[in-house]
Amino acid sequence: MKFISAVLCVSMFRSAAAESCPDELPGKVELNGAGLAFHYGILENDQALCGKLVSDTEAWVGFAAQPEGIRQMIGANSVIALPSEDTVQQYTLTAKSAAGIVPTESQTLTDTTVTQVDGTTVATFKQPLSDNGLTLTSNNVYLMAKGTSNNLGYHAGRGFVSLDFETNVISSSTGSTEAPMTTGATESGTTPATEAPPTPTPPPSSASLQKIGSVMLGGSLLLIAVLTI
Repeated sequence: MKFISAVLCVSMFRSAAAESCPDELPGKVELNGAGLAFHYGILENDQALCGKLVSDTEAWVGFAAQPEGIRQMIGANSVIALPSEDTVQQYTLTAKSAAGIVPTESQTLTDTTVTQVDGTTVATFKQPLSDNGLTLTSNNVYLMAKGTSNNLGYHAGRGFVSLDFETNVISSSTGSTEAPMTTGATESGTTPATEAPPTPTPPPSSASLQKIGSVMLGGSLLLIAVLTI
């Protein structure tokens, strides 16, 4: 019983733990002629967006979201990867100049990385779908951009893209899988503990029997005495 309780605790802990984004993501959009692609997928259990920006040059890269129908840069909630600072952070775009790119007070990204190999730039992040007052859905307007260098400045390429959140879902079974626990199941390489049979209750001792007999006999005698009176 103690073994089963331990397995249940581990299973509950794993189900409650946050999921990490997989290396391979189901969705992909590209900016034509810009050498910039965005790979993405929706973590079903965590309700989060997994994103990967891939540029064919060494430069800063960015991704941003606007509410439905707003096709402009100003006011967008953005994610910008700066290789020169080794950061992937959230910003609010208040103007088209570098001074108008303001770090968001609440930084909610996880699983952030930015790497450069063989003249390319790859940035990854995990972002909650409900984030900083904006809910990310397929109906939002999304923007992508890349710079001319690793330092934040004017973009070399930018454009609007559409994302499909309904089709590109990452189920909880992606990655390592866990076999469902069944009664009597054991983990590989372990031997189930055999439960000792219950210890039989010893028969009453002769002294106990004598005591019980005397009590019963006393009760009978008392009853007889009452009837006699």
